[in-house]
This record gives sequence, C-alpha cells and structure tokens, in this order.
Amino acid sequence: MKTDERTIKLHKFQDKAIFAKERFIALIAGIQSGKTIAGAIWSRMQWDKFNDDGLIISPTYKILTQSTLPKFFEINPDLKKFYKKQEGVIDVPDRGKIYVRSTDNPNVIEGMTLRWVWADEAGQMKLDVWINVQGRLSILEGKLFITTTPYAENWLKKDFYEKWKEGIPEYKVVQFRSIDNPFFPKAEYERAKATMDKRTFKRRYCGLMERKEGLVYDEFMPSVHKISADIIEKKRFKEVIAGIDWGFNHPTAVVVIGIDNDNYFYVIDEYYKRGKTTAEIIEKLKYFKEKYKIRFWYPDPAEPDRLEEMKRSGLFPREVNKGKGSITLGIDKIRELFKQGRLLINENCKYILDELSMYAYPEEGESEKPIKEFDDLLDALRYAITTYMPLNRFQPTNLLDTPFQIKRYGKVSNNYDFE
Repeated sequence: MKTDERTIKLHKFQDKAIFAKERFIALIAGIQSGKTIAGAIWSRMQWDKFNDDGLIISPTYKILTQSTLPKFFEINPDLKKFYKKQEGVIDVPDRGKIYVRSTDNPNVIEGMTLRWVWADEAGQMKLDVWINVQGRLSILEGKLFITTTPYAENWLKKDFYEKWKEGIPEYKVVQFRSIDNPFFPKAEYERAKATMDKRTFKRRYCGLMERKEGLVYDEFMPSVHKISADIIEKKRFKEVIAGIDWGFNHPTAVVVIGIDNDNYFYVIDEYYKRGKTTAEIIEKLKYFKEKYKIRFWYPDPAEPDRLEEMKRSGLFPREVNKGKGSITLGIDKIRELFKQGRLLINENCKYILDELSMYAYPEEGESEKPIKEFDDLLDALRYAITTYMPLNRFQPTNLLDTPFQIKRYGKVSNNYDFE
C-alpha cells in the first residue's frame, strides 16, 4: 500500500481481520477499537490489488461524512483529490472506481458490479443492504469487509455471525474489546463497566452480540416465538387476515396472519419491497388472497387512492383506527400476545424478525413513541391484529329488533342473557 513513507502499526486483531483470506469478513468490536482504521486500510489494499470497482458504505449520511470518509482519507490522503462528492465516487484515471454511499435507501447500490465492499457500522444497516451487497459482489465473487459495533441481534447475528459459528468456510468474524486497542484508556473502560447497563456495555465495549436495550417488543424471544416453516405448513387456520403499510421510497410492507381455533396468531408470510407501484402491490395482494384465502385486509388508511384501487380489484379493506393513542394501545396489545405466547412468527419471515430486533424507543428522554424506523412490517402487524374482531360463528343473524324489554331487578336487559 502506498502511504507516502508512513508506517501504520496494526494491533493483532486488526491484523487478523485485514489479512483474513475468507470472502466475507466481519470485524465486530467495541467502540474506539480501531475498526474504521482497519476498514480504510483493507479498502486501499483491495483497490491497489484489483483494477475493478469497489464500494464504501455507511448506514447513514451522517456516519459516512463524519466518520467513515474522514478516516478513509486520513489513511489515504492521496485519494482525496479524486473524490467527486456530488457523484459519490473516488475516480482515479485508468483505475477502478471507489463508489461512496449511505444506505438509508438500500437500493442505492443497485446496478453496480463490484470486486469489494467495505461496510462500516453495518450493524445499523437493514437486511436489504446485506442482500443487495451479496448481489453486487456475485459476478466477480468479490469480498466484503464489515466493521461494526454490534447493535442488536439482527441479520448480522442470524445471517453472518451464526454462519461463522457453524463453521461455514466463506465467513470469518474477528471480535475484540475496546480495551484490546493499545490506545484505549483502561480507566475509561472500567468506568463504563461499573456504571453502564450490562447489555449495553457488552455490546458497546466488548463487541458481543447482545440483545438491544429499549426494544418496543422486548417480550419477543426467538426461542419461544419463532417457529419452523414446517409447523406453519401443517396448521389449519379458521381465518387468515393481512395488514398493509403503504410505501414507495420506503418499503410497502404486508404481513399475512393465520388465526387458529384457539385464537393464536401466526405470521405466516410477508412482503417488503421498495419502489413498487400500486398496481404491482395489488397483484401481490391478489396472489396472497388466492394462496392463503385471505378475507380481511387492514391497510393504513392514510392513502385513500390506494384503498379505492383495492376495492376495484375485489380486495375490500377494513377500517383501521389511527387516532390519538392508537400506537400505544396497539403496541400494548401485541406485547400482551407475546407475553401469552399467542403470537408466533414463521422463521422464514426474516424482515419482520429483523425489525423485531431493532424497533426501539429513543435512548435519551422520555417518550411513549418509538423511533420511526424498522417499523414497516410491525405497523402492518399492529393494524391487522388490533383491528381484527374474531367472528362468532354461532351468533344468529339479527333480522328483527328485540320485541320488548325485560325489566330485571336493578337493571334493564335488551337481550336474553342467562346467568
């Protein structure tokens, strides 16, 4: 690597990650542990070695511009003059391009053919980013280098970390603590350990894959509420319903829910796509209707034009309440179902499982409202379950009004209830 005669001394964990031979490498470590420096060095090594395009990504524009890129140019100052900010590319003549993106919208990397990707703070990225990155690397069988502090038990744990633990040869994880960086103050590490919530400390300072604090649905436990697709396949439901959260720039989210005779709710399928027109979404709803015999639809009422298109297509939406307090009341109802073990999630519904691991309240300040992120499918779930009223199949149709009142002792009854 050309460093203008500078010498960069690696600590042993940086060295272990940067020179790993596996295709998918994740450096999962505590804060200020030297992760971003490792990513900047690894990226330059890939760019020097191959004359193909590469990509640097961060989960937000703020992280990209305040952390990832400054560290990259600190390590690689000779490349800064070639950075075209408006185009989001480091373009050196006669060399492969280095694209630079934030993944607020995971589809920003569509269309690229890449030899390598550095994903900084990937633990904050959505599942779609991981899926899209694999696609961009597929033709050239390119490499991925992740640098991150763990933020939750999300896709990074389920689709990367656990594959490494299973011994799948393409995956490599290097984990270490903040204090394993020789420059990190020991006194600061001990102060955080003594004063901080244990789960938070383990994630932020030890690089361990711990459950996120402040989760909206902290009652959800994968070992209890996640069930196999085989069990779902064998279930017979008295009713199948669906919730819809409309989107275009952010995803349209559809949750299909089966309800059994004991009023247990099963999330059996999901749809989570960006950039889809109303016509394309309606076609997917028709497919779900045919496959699962869905009768009741509970969509976000905020887009009446889409509701009208549903009606014209024979998909009759039910009225969903989005009034004052509906979010809090709906969340409480979902929580209660998790507590009772009566809401179960198909293991193949990876997007909603990912949201359950990330949907949280703000860390600072008191607020009854969760952060408006990682909530599309969970909103659709809430619309459906909290609006649905199970039908009483034995209740007779009221063709006539009750012909008279029965004056009982101390009260008036308009029906024939017996105690």
